[in-house]
Amino acid sequence: MKTYLFACMFIACLVIGCSEEGVGDKIDESPSLLADYTILLQKDGLMKTVLLNADSDGISVDPDIGDFPIVPVSPLFYKNDSQIGFYSTKENCSGSITVHDFGKGTTVLATAFTEDLNCDRDVKSIAFYGNKALLAYTDPKVAKKDDYYVRILDLSEDSNSFKDVSLSKKPIQLLVSSNKAFVLCLDADITNKYSLMSLNIDSGILIHEVVLGTDVLKISKDGMGNILVSYPHLHNYVDADTMILGVTTNYMLGKEPKFGYAKSEFFGEQTMYYPMEAGSNSSYPHIAAVYDFKENLSILYIFENFLSLEERNLKYEIEDTTMVSYDAKNNLILIGYSKKGSSGKGGLMRIKPIPDPKFVDNINLDGIPMELFPN
Repeated sequence: MKTYLFACMFIACLVIGCSEEGVGDKIDESPSLLADYTILLQKDGLMKTVLLNADSDGISVDPDIGDFPIVPVSPLFYKNDSQIGFYSTKENCSGSITVHDFGKGTTVLATAFTEDLNCDRDVKSIAFYGNKALLAYTDPKVAKKDDYYVRILDLSEDSNSFKDVSLSKKPIQLLVSSNKAFVLCLDADITNKYSLMSLNIDSGILIHEVVLGTDVLKISKDGMGNILVSYPHLHNYVDADTMILGVTTNYMLGKEPKFGYAKSEFFGEQTMYYPMEAGSNSSYPHIAAVYDFKENLSILYIFENFLSLEERNLKYEIEDTTMVSYDAKNNLILIGYSKKGSSGKGGLMRIKPIPDPKFVDNINLDGIPMELFPN
């Protein structure tokens, strides 16, 4: 039996006393704010990383440039713990995958398609696990129904082997959990309904399929490894081991947390940190949001509530929120943002969450933050 709940929304109104220099002053209440972060930046069509060191005196850029290869910006990427991977199309239509592990400092490069350089092939999503990379793609056909596949690549050294798994429905998104691949598919030919398929990564065998209905926005892996299915007006869970549908949470009209629309997200154990479409809550397109799945509660950290107009426009030149993460060690919310203008610059600020929300510190960055990895 499914349990139907309603999600509520709480807007964090951050009331902070201002000194002559404003609320952007460093907060001295924490004895230590020690942390190291690796942040992925986008600028001029390329992605690079910067290492950051933080303490009670603020955040600074580590002169160590790290070992992340500078790669073109790609809409097809996948994040898994300390790893991030990208798919890039080559001029000869072969395509390539780059998987970087920030924990180990290693990078693996692999060619995705070698046997058939088909420029009409449409890669929809990628994922990876261990020494395997997966690509969900469509092979268009002129006179008949398109072919759909998940390609499983072996990333082991000196290995060019792969396995194509044929799908009956159009793949939309991939993710990996519990040593299985999960494919969000759409029956675009008959029912127009979405399904969730699970595959054995080693054998490529289809294990199970669950019909999800219409209007699915995306799937995510929560902090417990289960599959979170997002819709415009509700979300539910699929157990990664049993594929059993769990609790469904319906939202009150106008109180939707909107995390199904977010392009980036960071999961705690029972919370999600993400840029949320602001709507009428803010003058900025996106604001930092935290959704508590246990309490079914959204907390919004709105720039207008903890920074003055002068600070937002002149001191930090905030244009939009681009990523939200969490520093569990120091219990801090990390907000990445783009700056106004066409400079390709951004910044990262740290704030204390409720019940005592406060601005802590900020650093300007030569690039727009996309993802953050606490070290």
